[in-house]
Amino acid sequence: MKPELKTPLPGPKAAELIARDAKAMSPSFTRSYPFVMERGQGCWVTDVDGNRFLDFTAGIAVVTTGHSHPKVVAAIKEQAERFIHMSGTDFYYSRRSSSPNGSKTRSFRARRQRSSSPTPGPRRSRAR
Repeated sequence: MKPELKTPLPGPKAAELIARDAKAMSPSFTRSYPFVMERGQGCWVTDVDGNRFLDFTAGIAVVTTGHSHPKVVAAIKEQAERFIHMSGTDFYYSRRSSSPNGSKTRSFRARRQRSSSPTPGPRRSRAR
């Protein structure tokens, strides 16, 4: 797979949606590029006009799995069948404190207490 441009950028569908968005959204809601996403697969994203790009901006909710990774999709489907959201600061949830294989996971606090490092991350070795 490789990048593919089917229209000038932004394409006609994207330009129409961007113009409609400008009328409805606050000007403080800024975007750095006129890209209107239609779908993503792995490291590729496709806009509403069918133009395909290598996604260099993946971040929130996709991390390093890329878009639509089959295992992530399966986990989302499984969770959505239980419930979509609950506040972990208001209620307890049994799966939060266990790993998928049933063993207890270590909390951030426990990791921090074991670490000689003042910030989370790899442990610094101590000189002896």
